[in-house]
Amino acid sequence: MSRTLPFQRTPQATRARLTKAQLLPIPRAVADELALAAHVSLATLRAGAADIAPAQHITEAMLLAKFLAEAGHGDFAHEELLLADQTMAAVFDAGRASGTWSLPPDGFDRLAAIVSLYDHQLRRATLGALSVASERLERFKSGEPYQPVHARKSAPL
Repeated sequence: MSRTLPFQRTPQATRARLTKAQLLPIPRAVADELALAAHVSLATLRAGAADIAPAQHITEAMLLAKFLAEAGHGDFAHEELLLADQTMAAVFDAGRASGTWSLPPDGFDRLAAIVSLYDHQLRRATLGALSVASERLERFKSGEPYQPVHARKSAPL
C-alpha cells in the first residue's frame, strides 16, 4: 500500500511554500484583469469621469509601475514619475473644482505610456514583486513618504 508524503505543518514550512509561490509569475487572469482595469480607467479619464475613482486608480497604477520598475521590472525614470504626479495633481484639482475628472491631451500620452509599462510589467513580474509593490503602495497611502529605492538592473522586457 502506498503512503502519501507527509507535509510539514510548521510555520517555517508554510512560509517556505509561500515563498516558493511568490517566485511564480502573476497568474495570467489576474494580470489581465489588473491591466484591463488600468486601461479602462485611463480611457474614462480621457473622456471625462463623473467621479474620482478612475483618477485614483490611475495614480495607484502609476505608483505600482514605479515600484515594479525599482524592483527590476522595466525602466521608469524618476523625472517621469514627477511629471505624471504633476499631471494627476492637476486632474484632482480640476475635478474637485468642476466635478469632472479628465486628462488634458498632453497628459494622456504620458499616462498612456505608464499604463502600457504597467501592463507589460504584469505579464513579466513575479507574484512576489507585485506583493511587495502593493505593500509599498498601501504604506504610501497610509502616509509613509515616498522613498526611491535603489533600482535594480532591469530585466529585459
